[in-house]
Amino acid sequence: MSRLPRLVLVLVVALSGAASADAAISIEEFVKDRKKWPSQVGLRQAIEGRYAVTGRTLLRFHNCPLDFRSSEPLPKLVRRSPRDVNVLVIGRIRRDGRKLYFRIERITKQEDDLKQFDRRRPTGPKSRPADWFELADWSSGRGRFYKDVELQEKSTEANRMGIALARRRAAGDAKMLREVARIVVTRAIGNRLQRAIEHEALRVELKSVGDKPAALSAVRNRIVQGWPGAEDTKNRADRSLAGRYRKDPVAVYNAADEDDRHRLHRVLYADLAIKLIIAESREAGTSGYKVAELIRRQVPEASAEASQFERMALDADLERATEMGRSELDRMVARLRDAQRAVDADRAVDRWLDIRRERLLTQGVAGRLRLADLVLSLKNDRSTAVSMLLEADRLKPDVPEVAERLGQLGYAKQGKKWVQVRKDRPTAPRRVAMPTGVRVGMSGKQLMAAMGTPRRVSRLAAKRVISEIWVYGDPGGSRIAVHLIRSRGDGTAAVRDISQLPSRR
Repeated sequence: MSRLPRLVLVLVVALSGAASADAAISIEEFVKDRKKWPSQVGLRQAIEGRYAVTGRTLLRFHNCPLDFRSSEPLPKLVRRSPRDVNVLVIGRIRRDGRKLYFRIERITKQEDDLKQFDRRRPTGPKSRPADWFELADWSSGRGRFYKDVELQEKSTEANRMGIALARRRAAGDAKMLREVARIVVTRAIGNRLQRAIEHEALRVELKSVGDKPAALSAVRNRIVQGWPGAEDTKNRADRSLAGRYRKDPVAVYNAADEDDRHRLHRVLYADLAIKLIIAESREAGTSGYKVAELIRRQVPEASAEASQFERMALDADLERATEMGRSELDRMVARLRDAQRAVDADRAVDRWLDIRRERLLTQGVAGRLRLADLVLSLKNDRSTAVSMLLEADRLKPDVPEVAERLGQLGYAKQGKKWVQVRKDRPTAPRRVAMPTGVRVGMSGKQLMAAMGTPRRVSRLAAKRVISEIWVYGDPGGSRIAVHLIRSRGDGTAAVRDISQLPSRR
């Protein structure tokens, strides 16, 4: 058999040289190592790539200056498409005088690069991200060498497939996800994908840190430094976008454009800031009112969340309203009225008064005087205040404080009977700010040290306690009445209330 039929036979059995093809080097690798050609003379090699020129006994590869010659006529290389120009040649480098050439011993037609790309695609459960990256490097190198845009696009596709597989396998592991994000950078897939993977890692980290204030604070600081728009209070997502993000943060962030991502950075920051406020407040035992204040200051757009904490704090206070001191009750009532909960405010005052009414009624004149002040200042209930003061006067006539209060309410004593002499309805007695150094709960000795000797002292005794009212100030000017309760057991006194008395001008 002649050598020509043998070459034709080798060409017809195109895929029979698969082992040789796998061991072959690409023409781009061969050209890259051209300095080694002289030392490779006589060495048998398998080279594959795209041919540019063929003749009867001559073949040239794209971008390769070396001639590939055959001692026998080359078989006809049928091209089914412009891209169908891949061949595998086996032979040796030879010398022709001072010139080198490659002596072809065998030539085999190969699949075109796009078909090879499809055949090389990793498949099955054992495929690895590295397999996709290897394919990407192969198509990228060939695409650059042949200036083949389509093949270079295939390289990007393979890189994306490798990243996607790596990301799926890293799901739930923040450290591994960040490694994948770094691979995105090295493979030049784009900042958009890198940011999406970093966001997924951040969401995983937030789950792992739980409610630890120090860890939450560290994450918040990183968001401030590296996530555009996070601190901008004007950069707010609409309710629909924010709601969808909170329901499925990773998917919504992946699909969002750059502007929406900046808005989502603000949602991320706001949610984290609120979570940190709550965690720190829980550790410090901070009230719900303070939590609401902090939320409004740091996350102004979260007014609903702030109101919710105020609501919870108010509800908790309502449960213990009867245990409160007067100043605390006043603050709660003011908050309830500000929150448009006037009915709850009135009920709280009624419960608070009901608890104290029975005890105050056992304290004779001082108790009724105190009760009259309370119903006036808390409820502006003039009729009940007058009844309490009249009862006090019947128990002990001509007590100056009782007469003074009745006079303020428009009553005067005619003979032994109090009669209404004017119909105007005075406002409730003003609460006075506590003088410097004086506070509810301080002892009588501390009060004496702070304010000195009172101008007048009224004292009423009950079974277990002695009620005292110390009056400071001039009759024609500002006057302060300090109500103390003194124990009969050890004689100690404690300030229960501080109120302002009107001038007697």
